Amino acid sequence: MLKHGVDHVLIRENQIFAYGWGFVPGLSIRKVILILHFVETAPCVELNANYGQRRDDVSKKFNAIPEANNAGFLLLADTGEQKIARIELRWELSDGKIVTTPVHFTRRDEHESALSKMAHYAVLAKKSLILLRSSGPKALLHKVLRYNTGRPQALDSSIWKKLIQQLQIRPCAIVIDQDMGGGASIYRHKHIAERIAQGENVLMLGFHIASLQYFVEFYDGVSSVRYSIASVEAFVYLLGHAKIQHILYNCAVSFRQPLNVVRMLVTLRKHVHCELQVVVHDYFAICPSHFLINDKGTFCGVPDETECARCLNAHTDGFVSVSSVRDIRQWRSTWSELLCAADDVRLFSEASQRLLQRAYPDLDQSKWRVQPHTLHTAVSKVSVTPTEELHIGVVGLIGKHKGAEIINALAREIQKRHSSIKITVIGTLEARVPGHIVNVTGPYQPKQLSSIIQGSGANVFLLPSIWAETFSYVSHELVDMGVPFACFNFGAPADLAKTYEKGLVLSSMQPAAVLDELERFWHQTVLQKKEVIWMSAVA
Repeated sequence: MLKHGVDHVLIRENQIFAYGWGFVPGLSIRKVILILHFVETAPCVELNANYGQRRDDVSKKFNAIPEANNAGFLLLADTGEQKIARIELRWELSDGKIVTTPVHFTRRDEHESALSKMAHYAVLAKKSLILLRSSGPKALLHKVLRYNTGRPQALDSSIWKKLIQQLQIRPCAIVIDQDMGGGASIYRHKHIAERIAQGENVLMLGFHIASLQYFVEFYDGVSSVRYSIASVEAFVYLLGHAKIQHILYNCAVSFRQPLNVVRMLVTLRKHVHCELQVVVHDYFAICPSHFLINDKGTFCGVPDETECARCLNAHTDGFVSVSSVRDIRQWRSTWSELLCAADDVRLFSEASQRLLQRAYPDLDQSKWRVQPHTLHTAVSKVSVTPTEELHIGVVGLIGKHKGAEIINALAREIQKRHSSIKITVIGTLEARVPGHIVNVTGPYQPKQLSSIIQGSGANVFLLPSIWAETFSYVSHELVDMGVPFACFNFGAPADLAKTYEKGLVLSSMQPAAVLDELERFWHQTVLQKKEVIWMSAVA
């Protein structure tokens, strides 16, 4: 019997944000689909939810049921222009059965009236994209609490006037960024601290997921405050009162109508004499599928434009499923204007530069600069235990794009072979896996990583990410620790592994082949080392 709960459903300006949980004891849930039924038309719209999120609160309540551990679902999507009559969730189970449950919802279409009257701006027309990516070091509940904690304040007329006055006092840096955490947010905080140290204020445009609202966040070097705004046009109105010194495009993955934000930056750069910096944390500048995961669920590598057009029109998952842009030429034409307008395009690996070059071979690349990140926390050397059996270590927050299904498939292959191989995930895993094969240790602090790995028993480490990461902190940490490290053949991790004496670039993503390669790798890097040490001792 299905046990489930819908914690939150909000519809605002044709966008929907929902999260909840569900599981069936003894069975896995293959897919969770949210179905929108409309008042005036018969056809419904089906939206794939991001299922498999870790829910510590649910697993605590149902602590004897393994399926409760990763029972969370999350969805952010465009609902279209039509009036919704009812909403359902369809749960597709591993035994082929389908369970449908009703969803109660709230619609909030009101705007910040004081701001609208002052600025005389309409809200942007057709609303957008976006299924929320897994991010941040906390479980799903903690993520949602974080989103609600960052809920913007209402911006009334008195605050509006005060904000304009503050913008006029000192030079100001502008930042465009998402509000979902991760490496992009770390980069943004560092950038803001640098601009504040130079005597500037900072004004950031973001999008708050839980309330489905744009917001501006103002930093003056002493504190920061966040206010909701009605539209991107309202942000532009604010900029008309600012002494702009620098503009940073950091990430706009969670924004509605992101191309409008891109066009706004291009226009702003033409009229303001300051530096515009574009930072490439993902591949949003190449495709609405910002991890370059195609309609078949695999990394695409930026194929020819004909295949991109086919894929974009067939894509039903991730950000693309709710995007109003299905024309890859329109997407790249708009982004190419921003890349041309930028004074500095910052990349963090040569791998991401190659992919950007493939999408934009005719652009002037003289302003493109590769500058890898530096590790935030130093790690110490680790000596893996040369045990008589392969023990795979995995580090990080392993969601869908980070390779959760790869770990699941490896565990099933180990089970099929009746092997004693173990997998330890140091972090979190958004997949249901056999507990006697896979041990998940939970979230960790970076300063603890070396000691946790030392005591984990793992002797070969796998980065199972299924996309071409622009930079991988985990990969660099593993290399600095001196442990055997393997990954798939794309992205910055593969470039790193090719130059590392204990690195392996896997030739296949099939679970049986991956397991075979890891066993050979373990024998070469761990067991042979043990035999050499033993022979030296005998001699």
